[in-house]
Amino acid sequence: MKNGWRKWAAVGLAGIFAASMLAGCGSGSSTSTDTQTSTDTQSASDSGEASAEATETNYDVDNMEFNNVELRVSFRFSTNETDGQSVWYHQMVEKFNEENEGQIHVTDESISTESDYEEKLTTDFASGDAPNAFLQYGGSRAKEYVDAGYVLDLTPYFEQYPDWYDGIQEFAWETTQFEGHDGTYGIPWSSYQLIMFYNRDLLEQAGVEVPETWDELIDVCAKLQEAGIQPFNYSDKDNFHYEHLMSVMALKAYGTGIADDLATDAEAYNGEKMVQIYQLMKDMIDNGYWGDSVLATDVATERSMFEAGQAAFFIDGSWNCGNFQNSSDTALFDAQTIGAARVPAVDEAYKTTEMGGGSDTYYIVTLNKSDEEIAATVKFIKYLTTIDAFNSMCEASPTTYAGKVTIESGNYLLDEVNAIMAENTDSKLELPNYDTNTAAMDTVRNALQALGTGSSAQEIGDDIVNKMSAYE
Repeated sequence: MKNGWRKWAAVGLAGIFAASMLAGCGSGSSTSTDTQTSTDTQSASDSGEASAEATETNYDVDNMEFNNVELRVSFRFSTNETDGQSVWYHQMVEKFNEENEGQIHVTDESISTESDYEEKLTTDFASGDAPNAFLQYGGSRAKEYVDAGYVLDLTPYFEQYPDWYDGIQEFAWETTQFEGHDGTYGIPWSSYQLIMFYNRDLLEQAGVEVPETWDELIDVCAKLQEAGIQPFNYSDKDNFHYEHLMSVMALKAYGTGIADDLATDAEAYNGEKMVQIYQLMKDMIDNGYWGDSVLATDVATERSMFEAGQAAFFIDGSWNCGNFQNSSDTALFDAQTIGAARVPAVDEAYKTTEMGGGSDTYYIVTLNKSDEEIAATVKFIKYLTTIDAFNSMCEASPTTYAGKVTIESGNYLLDEVNAIMAENTDSKLELPNYDTNTAAMDTVRNALQALGTGSSAQEIGDDIVNKMSAYE
């Protein structure tokens, strides 16, 4: 599974290269900003010419003059008015456009559904008409664009603005580092950890405690059912929920080494270790602990059902601290009925090993972009990721961020999550992120959905390996 490329990349990236040639290798019209893409610098280097312009490059984007630059950005913010992060973001775009009227105008092309977003982003890059900035989780999903040379190295901008770089927590930078590439390709804005939220009242009603191990969780689920309480409404209509849980369960069964072992083929997705994880997940479905609509319910609906008291547990990211506070139904949050706990450990030795770290990361595109566009995009992304911006976003949606938030959130649930994270001993991102096979994430996610259609654990693993092999 090493050094794989998606099949679309073999054809699609060839199309990109062709489009780049037709567009003058990505350097648009000349500008007065003195900015310069890495593509321009490389061209001068390749020709053996000394580049005086390179030594005079201006990275002070806050003090540049721009002339009606139009930017398209492709992120995943929704239009849901109860989503505090999305509301904050759209307000920031409007404010930025007002402050930069006549110089820079940003058009947001967000798609909140992850699968649709990924499909459009792939198509846009393959056509050579990529947005000026996009949002990704790093790892294999972003590496193909970095490998192709279409993502901006922000190192000189961070040198220009050291406070900008220093405003990000150290652990979050993993999403901007790529094997084989020096530099910092992007800036993270969110961080996360997978958390098991629980309903204190329902657990008390069934006479059970918050489980700390997977065996305890199974026992608690059985007792909840006996008491007429649904343990979970765990779903995968969104095509990422099962993969999130699979990743954290494997980390809590085998430690963080499993990530590298899978990436280097020391372990296989259809090997004994991973099949055991799929089987534990399948057992939850077969016993009815995850509910009746495991592929028909999206995460937002699942969260709403939990908030309505229709399940004892809800496993999802720490970002839900803000969602619970901003939801249309905040009764359980207001009463502090919702609690936060670690996902139960499969092996107690890895109780404090977690899935988490830097998450959503902004990447700036150089493909077919003028120097002025690139500089304007940096200015916009910087606008969204200063400490002041993180503070205002945390006020709008209290949760864990990549930035160094310096305010008190006033969210009791976030305090519980931060206390948990402070005691972590190890963490990794989602396991497929570490695989050099760029099809890993989509393949694993798609295959795991078959848990809800009756496939065996071994069949799930074999399906992953067989389909990933086609992209090697």
